[in-house]
Amino acid sequence: MQLHITEVPAWVSISFVLFFAFIPTGLISRAVKRSLEGNNQFDGQKISFNIKIFYTVYLVIVGIASIFGLFSVNTLPPRIIIFSAIPLMIFYLLYIRKRDWFKAVYENITLDQLIFIQVFRFVGVYFFLVNQHGAIPDLFAQLGGYGDILTAALVFPTVYLLKKNSSMAKSMAWIWNIIGLVDILLVMGSANLITAQAIQSGEEGVAQFGTFPFSWIPAFAPMTIIFLHILTFKKLIKG
Repeated sequence: MQLHITEVPAWVSISFVLFFAFIPTGLISRAVKRSLEGNNQFDGQKISFNIKIFYTVYLVIVGIASIFGLFSVNTLPPRIIIFSAIPLMIFYLLYIRKRDWFKAVYENITLDQLIFIQVFRFVGVYFFLVNQHGAIPDLFAQLGGYGDILTAALVFPTVYLLKKNSSMAKSMAWIWNIIGLVDILLVMGSANLITAQAIQSGEEGVAQFGTFPFSWIPAFAPMTIIFLHILTFKKLIKG
């Protein structure tokens, strides 16, 4: 039986698994816990723990499906979007968003705490590492890598200005949020364009991002990032 493992050195895959299994989910659960501190209605620690459990189970399921080749075939739309990313967004919008504990989190979380979650987008470094070993096209690596790293780097000055209540803080937050959202939309658009070309030419395209462990990026990141940007826009508009 063929196992579909991303064709990169073991150290790249192992370091990615360690990063992705703990950093994004850890940042989200930590932000939720902090926003519920002092709240007598909801147990922030328990909710934070449940968030970690949910994402762990989700990533394990995606990982198993990837290993056995469910997502490694070029299709439009990509299977990983149909079977994992879209259901995740539906879960966010139709279930999580309506929970009372989430409403309390949204009301109490500060804009700087919400933005800081996206420091996990330093994961963009792995676009270059995977590309270096020929597993994804140059254009896709550059869009995903530079855009994510820029977004993650801009988190720090944005959060700093917000914490200092600078007169430039809100403008910076708007700029950061637009850059981050445009980046993820460009990455998703380029992935679909490259996949369409790969289907016609018989090339691999971005199919390696349907194998384990790098399938975790399209399964988790796009919809989670878009959801976070939507929440940030709502906070900015609300003022």
